[in-house]
Amino acid sequence: MPSYQLRDTATRRVLARGLADYAAAEAALDRLDDKLEHDLAANGEGAGRIRLRLDVEKVTDGAAEAVGHHVLLLGVDDCTDPLPAL
Repeated sequence: MPSYQLRDTATRRVLARGLADYAAAEAALDRLDDKLEHDLAANGEGAGRIRLRLDVEKVTDGAAEAVGHHVLLLGVDDCTDPLPAL
């Protein structure tokens, strides 16, 4: 039976493995995003931009196949207007 895992595409490091299905991989992505945002805030990091691309891989008989990817943008200021008011 296949399982799913998350891999950081920059480092090729597996961040989560043994996930039951794609929905479980999505839930793991959400938890990872929340944890990273929390850690950034705890360290006083809020402004700036951190881009993290993660592949969702389906693992069957030890062979991993990319079946999707997500890009997390962390620590981004949500300013709707980049120009100051006059």
